[in-house]
Parts: sequence; C-alpha cells; structure tokens
Amino acid sequence: MSDIRFWRPVYQLFKPDEPLSKPEELRNFYVERDGSPVRSLVSSLELSDVPEKFLLAGHRGGGKTTELRKLQQRFEVDYTVIWVDADTALDRYNVGYAEVIVLIGLKIFETVTQAGWRLPENLQQDLLESLKTVIYQDQGSRSGQIGLPKFFQDAGIALSVGLQRDTTKTLNIRPALTEIISRVNAIIEAAEAEKQQKLLVIVDGLDRRDQGTAKEMFCSPLLTELNCHIIYSIPIAFRYSTEGKAALEIFDKCLDLDNPPVFKCNEQGCPTTQPDKVGRHVLQSVVQKRLAKLGDSYQTLFQPEALTLLCEKSGGVMRELIRLARTACEIALAQKLATISLDIARAAVREERKIYSIRDYHFPVLQTVHRTGQPTSATHEGANGKVVIFDELLQYKLILGYEDPHLGRWFDVNPILFEDLERWQAANSSAT
Repeated sequence: MSDIRFWRPVYQLFKPDEPLSKPEELRNFYVERDGSPVRSLVSSLELSDVPEKFLLAGHRGGGKTTELRKLQQRFEVDYTVIWVDADTALDRYNVGYAEVIVLIGLKIFETVTQAGWRLPENLQQDLLESLKTVIYQDQGSRSGQIGLPKFFQDAGIALSVGLQRDTTKTLNIRPALTEIISRVNAIIEAAEAEKQQKLLVIVDGLDRRDQGTAKEMFCSPLLTELNCHIIYSIPIAFRYSTEGKAALEIFDKCLDLDNPPVFKCNEQGCPTTQPDKVGRHVLQSVVQKRLAKLGDSYQTLFQPEALTLLCEKSGGVMRELIRLARTACEIALAQKLATISLDIARAAVREERKIYSIRDYHFPVLQTVHRTGQPTSATHEGANGKVVIFDELLQYKLILGYEDPHLGRWFDVNPILFEDLERWQAANSSAT
C-alpha cells in the first residue's frame, strides 16, 4: 500500500521539532548513547551535599531537551524537579540573566503551589515588587509604554523586556538584582522546607540565544547564586569560545551531549572515512524503535542501505535524522511507493541539503577541520564585526563535534556537506 493512510502513521512518528517529553515517549523511543550526560549528572547530584550549578552544551537538535527530560524522570521521586522553558517564556532576542532569575522564581512558586504546597502568599508578590525596582523602557515602543514577556504579564507585571540591554547606562541595577536573587532564594527555602525535599531546577531553551546574550548571562556569577541544584542548557558555539572557557570557572561543571559519531577518527584525532558502527547503531535504533510501534508490517519500511545513508548524512544529530526520515516518507508517498529505497534516501538528502548555507570564507576552515579534526582561530570581518569562523560553523551545524573515549574531543564537517567541500577543493585545485 502506498496511499496516505499507509504513510500518515509513519509521518506522525517523525516530528523533528518535538523532543521526547512524555513518559510514554521516553519509555518507547528513547535510545541511550555512549557518554550520556544523564549518567554523569545523576552521579554528581547523588554525591553532592551542596547546591550544584551545571551547564549542558550540545548542538541544537542534538537531543538536549530529551536528555534533560530523561533526567527529570529519573529524579522526580528524590527531588522536586522544576522545569523552566526559557525559550517559550522569554523574548528570544532581548533577554538576560535578570529575566531568567525572575522566571525561575516564578516557575518554582507556580509549580509547587499547583501541587498543593502551602507557601507564604507574600513570597511571589515580594519577587514581583523587587522586579519593579528596575525601570526600563521598550525601545521598540514609540509611546514609551512599559511591557514584559507574556509569562511575566500573566503574573501581573507591566514592565519591558531587557533588564540589561535596554536599561539606561546611568542606572545601577546590581542592588536590584541582588534583591531579586534574595527573593527567589526565599521561595526556594520555603519550598524545600515545606516538602522536606531538595529542588532541582532544569532551565531549557537558553541554548537558542545568540553569542552576545550567552556571554552576558553565563560569564556573570549571578546565575549561580540561587540556592538549589540548577542545570542550564547553553549554545555549543559559546561552549568552545573564549568567553565559554571563562564561564567554566564560574559553574561547577559543563557537560557535553555528544553526537553519536557516524565515522571514526584516527589515532591523532583526525576524521576518517571508516564508518563508526556503534554510533550508527544508536541512530538506526532511533528509527527502528519508532517503527516498532506500528507493528511488523512497517519493520522493513526502510531498506538497509537507505537507512544507513540517512544515518550517515544526519551526522549523528537527532533532529536531522528525524527530519531526513520524514522527508523520505514525503518523497515515497509522492512517488506512490511503499518502501524507502536508496534512491528515495538520496532524494531526501538532496532536499535537506538545501537548508544549509555556506559562505566562501567558510570553505578554508571546513577544509582544515576536515583534515585535522580540531578548531581553528581564523576570523572574518563581517557586517556585525569580527567573528571566529569556527564558532559560526559550529553554531549552524556546518561543523559537528564528537567525543572519542581515548582521544577526547574532535570535529568534522557535517557529512551532508561533503560533496560541497569536494567541489570547492576540486575548483581550487584546477585554478592553481
């Protein structure tokens, strides 16, 4: 069968923008990878007797949210876990550590009160009042009207986003931030006393911020001054930047969610063309676990060589694998086929390649990384100033990071771009 009724259940299982979050999804579809940060976090939290502050880095779409949901599930008995989605609750383009701190406080209060805990009613109001001590204006509003992200508005606040970026230079907001932190810590203390259970706060979505915002937030010690266990997700490009290295001195530990490698590196940590069977097995299992839900009739939907190609061209990035699988389903349906062949997989790869944009100045760095497996410090002077090209390539997944248990961190060009690099090399070779 090759009609819409056949392909609909498959298509709906492959949703690239929806991480695994529900207990049933985690139980049925989660595949643990080697070096999962969940195991390290579990050990660190079980050993520690003081509040720990962690960072979690990984490529966008690499599975950080799913791993954090798995951690939430693991600790929901031993801790009161507070999930904070900073991406949906805060303005994506104008946010800093002050808004994050306030959001954490409000989410703690909201979560525990919804669970029936009895906290002093004045705690939330005290937090909101301390926020109002910082007055700042929305630059995009001609009328000068004051307004906050919707989450804060729902809490009854009427101010503007951007405590750092839009505050006048003459305003000293540090005393106000100190008071805000104190109010949030009062909420934490009351919550832990009420339940006689420690809090674990997971702040997801901060990895979607730009490099400048990440620097403002994570190079400041303010996000470590809350008195509970906290895990923050961060952009991978920031993780390997100069500023990111400074942030590691402030937080207790930075953990990496590594992509399952699709190729091996050699003894010098340089990329090779030798397939990594372990990494590819993890990726194949991600697809096969979803298909298992549909029964035996779908188990051979992907021909082996087609699935191998999709796993390879995903580069080990979970979202890219799911997107490639979904695109392959669309193409097979359009061609009225009932299986995904190698030709269909190749067509899906060509279609997904279109979302990547390579600039001329990217190619020399891509070539160097593909040869050495290591970062470079080469820069480019663009419209927004000087940028480290490697950081840019990492942020946009033109370069992907991997971890070898013996050799450590290594990098390679995203496999979906291999042909682009080869064409550039051939053109430059013939020109010389």
